Order: sequence, then C-alpha cells, then structure tokens
Amino acid sequence: MKNEEITKYMEYLLDIALHKCGNSYDAEDLVQETVLAALTYLEKGKQIDSPRKWLAVVMNRKYYDQLRCKYNRPTVTIADDFDVADTEDFVSDYIRREEGEQVRREITYLTESYRNIIVRHYFYQESVESIARALSLPIGTVKSRLDFGRKQMKKGFEKMEKYTENSYAPKRMSISIGGSSGMNGEPWSLVKHNDLLTQNILIVAYEKPLTVTELSRALGTPAAYVEPIVDRLVEGELMKRMGDGKVYTDFIIYSFDDLWKYKTDAKTFAAEYADAYCLPMKKAIEALKETEFYSIRLERYMLLDIAQQASIAARNRLITPYPVPDRPNGGKWEAFGQIYGDRDEIPEDARGRDYLLSGKRECSLNKYFDTKDLCICDFESSLYPYAAYDKYLVSSSEDLEETIQNSIKLFYLIEKGIDPESIGFDEKMLSKLPQLEKRGFLTSENKKWRLLIPHLTHAQHTVLTQIVRKAAVEIADALEAPLGEYFKTHRKLLPAHLKSVPEYRLFWRYQPQETMFVYEAINHGIHPYDLGFICPETIIVFD
Repeated sequence: MKNEEITKYMEYLLDIALHKCGNSYDAEDLVQETVLAALTYLEKGKQIDSPRKWLAVVMNRKYYDQLRCKYNRPTVTIADDFDVADTEDFVSDYIRREEGEQVRREITYLTESYRNIIVRHYFYQESVESIARALSLPIGTVKSRLDFGRKQMKKGFEKMEKYTENSYAPKRMSISIGGSSGMNGEPWSLVKHNDLLTQNILIVAYEKPLTVTELSRALGTPAAYVEPIVDRLVEGELMKRMGDGKVYTDFIIYSFDDLWKYKTDAKTFAAEYADAYCLPMKKAIEALKETEFYSIRLERYMLLDIAQQASIAARNRLITPYPVPDRPNGGKWEAFGQIYGDRDEIPEDARGRDYLLSGKRECSLNKYFDTKDLCICDFESSLYPYAAYDKYLVSSSEDLEETIQNSIKLFYLIEKGIDPESIGFDEKMLSKLPQLEKRGFLTSENKKWRLLIPHLTHAQHTVLTQIVRKAAVEIADALEAPLGEYFKTHRKLLPAHLKSVPEYRLFWRYQPQETMFVYEAINHGIHPYDLGFICPETIIVFD
C-alpha cells in the first residue's frame, strides 16, 4: 500500500471510529492518529499487505490507549480546597505530601458506606461524634468504618495500580434466557446491548466473588458508578451477594472459545449418526406432504423444530430436567451469557459453516378483533441471514416482544384482507412493510400485501405438532446412548462458587448442534439447501 492509497479507507475508518467513540470529535481524532501511524509505518519502508485489517487493528490499539488514559485519571473528584485534619495517620500524611490525587483516586474505589465517612472526616473535618449524629450511627460503627476504609485505601497505595484487560479493552457479552422474561423485559432490560460497564461487571465477577471495591479497581471505574449497577443486578437476580459483602455473577458465561472448542467433534458425531435422524426426518416430510397445508417453507420450519425437540428429548433422558425458577416481576427464566469475539480468532480447522439456532420463540395474543389465540412461532438459524432484532427490524428504542406482537397483528390483518391503513394501524410498523418483504415475510401484488410465511389453523398446528413429536421421539431413542457417551468427555467446568447452573448448560455449547442434523438431511438430499428465496423460519397460527 502506498501513502496516497490510505485515503481510500478514510470513510471505512470513520465508520469504525464513530461506532467506538460515539461522537464525531473523538472519532475524527482517532482516525487522524490511525492514519498518522500508517504514514509513519510506510515512511520507514515497511509494507502493509492487508490495509483494512491492519488499519482496524491499529485503530483498536489507539482507541484502547485512549481508554487507558481515561481510566488512569480519576473520574469522580473531590475539591482540593480543604483544610487538613490534624490526624496522625497515613491518609493525612499523603495529603500533606501533596499526593491528594492518589487519596481521591483510592476513595473513589470505596463503597458508599465507607466513602461517605472518609470524605466527611478528612475533607470536611467532621469529628467522629459529628458523623455518628449526622448518619444516626453508633460511634463505634463510625470508627470501625473509618479504620476499614483506611485499610482498603492503604492496600491501593502499597501496590502498583493494576487494571484488568476489561478496563482498557472491554468485552461484549449478550444475555439469553431459557423461559419467559419479566414484565419489564428482565433480564434483558438489566443488561443493554451497548452497556459495556454492566457487561464487564458481570464478566469480571464470574470467575470468583469480588467486593465492589475489587470490581471498581479491576475496571478502573469509581465505586460510585459500579455500586448502583451491582445493586440492580443483585435485585434482578443476575448477581448474588455473599455474607462477606462480595458478589458474583449467578449464571453461566460461555467464552468465545466455547463456540468452536468442540465443533469438529460435534460435526463428526453428527455425520456418524446421520441415519438416526435422516430417516425420521424423511418420514416426517412425507407425512407433511400428505396434509392440505404443506409448503416448502413449512418443511424448513418443521425440520428445525424436529431437530431441536429431538436434542432436548435425548438430553432430558440423560440429565435431570431443570425446574426454571420464578423471577421478579412475573419472570420465569434461567440466564446464560455469551462473550463476543472476532471470527479471525477462530482456528482455521474450526471454521466453516456456522451452526447457529435460537430456541423456538412463541409469542401470543389472547384476542385481536374477533380472533382468539393468535400465535407466532419462529426460529433463527444459520440458514436464515437475519438475527432476531434485525429480522423484525427492532430499533434501539423498541422492545423485541412488543414489536413481534405488532407483527402478529399486521400479519393477521394482511391474511384477513383488511387494509391496515384503513383502521389507523401503527405508522411506524407500516413503514417496515418494504423491509419485511425483503426479509421474506410477505410480498406485494397489485399494490396489495400478501403473507408468505405459513398460516396454520389451530387444528392444523396440532397435526404438525404430532408429526414433529413422533419424529423427535424416534431420533431421541437412537441418540440417547451415544450422546450419553459424548457428554462424558465434553463438559464445561464452572467456577467452584457457582451452584445454580442447570447441568444441561454444561454440555449445551459443546454438544452436536441441532442445525448439524438439518445440514445432514440437506447433504443426504432429504431437504434442499437453497429454496430459491429468503425463508423466515416462522409460522403464524390462528383460526
């Protein structure tokens, strides 16, 4: 790459920088630093073979340098204009030696109950007795907290400041659940997809229980910001508090490595036992073709349903089923997390076709117009190019479940031949119609919309369920014994303190994935890979 060629990548770099920085000023600075680094590198006579990748890596490093500088500066400050209390202890010594910045930094890592007393005593010169009266605490408690706070601060003074990688290179993690969310969207509403601080609090507190102070130090973030997040996560039952004040993340977190660690073993298993599920799938397709509601779209949905139910049935015979716990605000779920990573980090021999498959989602409306029990059932798999939020065009200000419910209403109106505009249907949802067409849900003919996803009556859905269940049981019968042997050597180890994780989650990322079964059916000519159109793995059910 030559110097003048760098300008070709300016727009590419600016897009990345805006995503990272969140504002144009910092983004432009980051791009300039990256370009300057590239020019300097080239002027030394060195060669850049893969410019996009090289520039992205350099930008990442520059960005993390900025974060490192940011976190090394105290972000919660206490005024400098104070009179020093005449107390002979190390805190006063540090202040007298004009090292108050270190004092302020250490104070920011204390939890509120200790931080408040330290600040009152040293910065506002309040006596122990005055603090006790103001906070309605026994004098002994104030003295105890002062002593503990000083000891915690002294530990910070006596060792070099060490932040974890999460402080300058924060990881990203998604939260998923088995079960049903709370009324306010818990636990997803507790961990937003762009909330890196909350995500990294959970990641850092996974391997071992930590105090809020330890969490704050690890992330280079004042306790004043960490503490309320921890309280919210404990209340929402994503974290658990121990008797000694430490907290830990109370669900399993899969590393990026877990996505591919045993992929080769899983593919080998799927290929070895292909006959165990290909034959039942073939019979299920024949049974479906005998119905009056057959379609190739429904066949695709059915094969995913069979594969998932067969996997669950076989696993449940080997592992005691887990009772999903009741949660706050009417939720009933168990959570698990997945840390993101860069696909380039996956070893070459573990790459290839993805085998992703979401759990089947069922969303219902009790009544709409004159119809009861409207229901939409769907999957997202690697056979379909859109993930859940993009599939239903959910913006950052929208709720996925609410958007799906509005989609049910829209699909119902279209199937019934009712013009949505004529009844004043939600304009925001109507604006999504062209995009929903691109995603394969519907089509427009003579300026009228027509539904493409299969519509089944409740009676037809019952027939489909029976076909699926029969095939799933037959597959589970054949896979139970070999899968039991597979589980003996493919199991995720948990931190010793984590007791609430259901056993099946230990195998979940390592077991042969359900889509591997479907791909084997495709490889054996039972079902086509390319349907000739985009096919949402979705059905809608109403009478």
